[in-house]
Amino acid sequence: MNLYPRSFLRLIVIGNVLAVLPLLMAVGYASLAVDGLTRHSEEAVRQAARAATLGYALQEELTNMERILRQYEVLRDPSLLDEYATVRQEWRQNAEDYAAIPLLANLMVRIGDMGKTEAAAYASLGIHAERLPQFKAALVALKGGLRSILDDANRLVEAEHQMLRLEANKLRQKLMVAVLTALVLTGLLVWFGRRMVARLWSRFERVVLALGEGRLDRRIHLKGPEDMQLVGSRLEWLRKRILALEKDRTRIMRHASHELKTPLATLREGANLLVEGVAGPLTPQQAKIAGIMQTNAVRLQGLIDGVLRMQQASHARDQMETSAIRLDQVVEQTLQTLQLAARNRQVRITGSLAPLTVEGSAEALATLAGNLISNAIKFSPDGGVVRITLTRDGENAVLDVADDGPGISAEDGARIFEPFYRGSAGKGVSGVGLGLAIAHEFVLAHRGTLEIVASARGAHFRANLPLGGQAA
Repeated sequence: MNLYPRSFLRLIVIGNVLAVLPLLMAVGYASLAVDGLTRHSEEAVRQAARAATLGYALQEELTNMERILRQYEVLRDPSLLDEYATVRQEWRQNAEDYAAIPLLANLMVRIGDMGKTEAAAYASLGIHAERLPQFKAALVALKGGLRSILDDANRLVEAEHQMLRLEANKLRQKLMVAVLTALVLTGLLVWFGRRMVARLWSRFERVVLALGEGRLDRRIHLKGPEDMQLVGSRLEWLRKRILALEKDRTRIMRHASHELKTPLATLREGANLLVEGVAGPLTPQQAKIAGIMQTNAVRLQGLIDGVLRMQQASHARDQMETSAIRLDQVVEQTLQTLQLAARNRQVRITGSLAPLTVEGSAEALATLAGNLISNAIKFSPDGGVVRITLTRDGENAVLDVADDGPGISAEDGARIFEPFYRGSAGKGVSGVGLGLAIAHEFVLAHRGTLEIVASARGAHFRANLPLGGQAA
């Protein structure tokens, strides 16, 4: 089951949306929380303002009621009682409204008791006018009680304001936690998204590198969006096509090389017979021509042998029969076969060989050592020194071959292991440019590496081969 979206672009879009989602949720939560606190604070301010307005009105109306009673006590004008009744009615209505404010719910009973006290005193005044002094005294007591209620109301308003400040502080802390959490989640999602994309690109890069390096043994299958899977199927088609072309090329090269060897051997034998004078004496000019034919026949024979060996090296990993091989003994045997070449050039060979065993092919390892050492001898000046060491580095056997020759430039170093490539230092030196390429292929077949080591003089090659057994 493919959990990826249909296209790589859609994967990027979904990743961006998921990365932004925690921040959007944090913004939404902050908006809702601030909106709730705003509504609460607005309601509290509205109730506090209404309480202040009604409290002031209650005080003024109670004072006005007291003033009217004093006028009535002096003038005994019945219209003053009507005026008192009107003001009283407003006072009672305001008292009810004051008691209905949710912020002052704790004062509702006291406000109701104050209204009952005023109502009882007013009822007694209507029956017994001589009780006016007692009623006035009751109003004075009501003023004192109202003042106490208003003080308590102010404290309730202040407590509400303090609670709002506490809620604001708590909300600020919650918002900070929400923002930090959103940032952490966003960071994790971005990291996860980048890792997913990097993993997809890494697979694609490994596949392309494998094709570029000629590692065609594994089937290509890219996971991910459908468009990347389509690219993987096209690359798999390309891998199969390259394999088919490589097989065709190998077959043609092998057949051509074998077909060339027979007439070439005849030409070479004929040139040798001419040079040796078997067919009769030759003039100097004829002897020179026969020598050129002999030299080029030998060179062509070496080129054909090199091509065949290169084909063998290219498929060594699949066809090579391996066993435990003493690499130091292989190198010593190679040195023995190259003693004459070194002696002719007066090249001195130094170094040391540790007794190390690797798992591989004796013929391939001998070719590897022979190509590296013969190259060092060829490029060393007369009387030069070739340094050969075999050491152990962890689980690898390390073969170093260094010479006193012209060395390898940075430009040549990038292509030195390509078939038929000859660097600037190879001018005037015999060879077709296959020795290092064959050595490189054989090292890869043994799952090792062959590299150029920076050196103050000459060329320095280092082959790393995995150990396959204990040193003797």
